[in-house]
Amino acid sequence: METSQNGQSRCHISGTMKQFIAFVTLIASLFPAAAGASEQAINCRVTPEFSSRDDIAQAVLQAIRSTEKRITLALYGFNNRQFADELVKLARRDAAVQLKVDSTKSSEKKTGQLIQMLQSGGVRVQTVAPDGRNHNKFAVIDGSRVLTGSYNWTQKAESNWENLLIIDCPELAQRYEAEWDRIR
Repeated sequence: METSQNGQSRCHISGTMKQFIAFVTLIASLFPAAAGASEQAINCRVTPEFSSRDDIAQAVLQAIRSTEKRITLALYGFNNRQFADELVKLARRDAAVQLKVDSTKSSEKKTGQLIQMLQSGGVRVQTVAPDGRNHNKFAVIDGSRVLTGSYNWTQKAESNWENLLIIDCPELAQRYEAEWDRIR
């Protein structure tokens, strides 16, 4: 360290040290969560479903039917009549049923008709993301179970290669519900 003419201290850093500092700065910028991570790992029970070996639609139906008090959904596409019927049944037995669906997808004829049926049946439906895409595919059941994955809640999904995770985890469910609240 040396002192300049104006009395300020200056530190000379070798070229190797400068490279090391640049490298550490780069790594920290690539992984910001790791630099300040205060969240701890969450232990959850996860059940994976794959269209190659499982009946994902049946797993979704069972999960919907297990709802006692509330189900919150954020979906890109939604035109599966069987799922819609189950959601209406829940709403009629006074469970809170809330759905946010992509505004572009909701303007499709089949989805639009289903949305009207859901609303008539007591389901709270919001179309969201008018300037982008609500590409989410998740449901939160009773604040403790999350359904998420590539699976679209559509008729076409039954012929696609899809996956679904059923995650029993109240801590994770809270995070998904908080994300649902942010979707506009």
